[in-house]
Amino acid sequence: MKEKSLKIYQSLFYLNLDSLKNLIQEESDLHLIFPVPKEIAYPESFVKLTVFDILRMKIDIWAQVNIQENLELLTGFLPEKIYKRALECKEYLDHKFPDFNADFEYVKHRDLMLDSLANKNDIEGEVFNDYINRGFESLDLELVNAVIARNEDLVIDLLKSGANPTIKLSHINPTIDIMNYLAHEVSYYFMKYDDLLMTDFNQYEHKNVFNRLSGLYAAASTSKMLLLIDFYNVND
Repeated sequence: MKEKSLKIYQSLFYLNLDSLKNLIQEESDLHLIFPVPKEIAYPESFVKLTVFDILRMKIDIWAQVNIQENLELLTGFLPEKIYKRALECKEYLDHKFPDFNADFEYVKHRDLMLDSLANKNDIEGEVFNDYINRGFESLDLELVNAVIARNEDLVIDLLKSGANPTIKLSHINPTIDIMNYLAHEVSYYFMKYDDLLMTDFNQYEHKNVFNRLSGLYAAASTSKMLLLIDFYNVND
């Protein structure tokens, strides 16, 4: 990763607005390229993201922590202050680059989870039809798949249509409880992300920079799913 891009990413990771003001002078500075270390299995040799993408993930993480008392207790930070700093960074960059197209979608970067078993709970084919025959609603099954894929737009559409995120499914695999899955994942990934925040960014080598990105994505995408369910769930 280029030195200036790394400094920008570091400033984003810690939400240092003064540093971002100094580093980001033109639109080209908004584009970040993360090389994938050879020892990490990944479908591409690099990942392209923007400064706005990173900020979007930071905002989603701290928006979720800010409303979850159990997670707030696990961090030495004050969530409301960090959330405010994230919004201030975005507000500044929105004003500086009003025409920039920020179109980040979690589903497009699902491989950043670095989890070969991430899709083990997908419900497809015969298993999907078996659940239907046993009386489950297709909307609810589709919601499980959409949440696991981190597909925001589809999750919103399904929740608005009445999909129930609290259903529990059992078949040949262990019971699929999407809310329990998300609660476990968000706690795990947030603690991993929180641990990275507490360490010295400069001590990490190239591989660890990419792992930081993976940890950021995992925590943010899981947080976003819970935020969407909390906001759009018509079954509450």
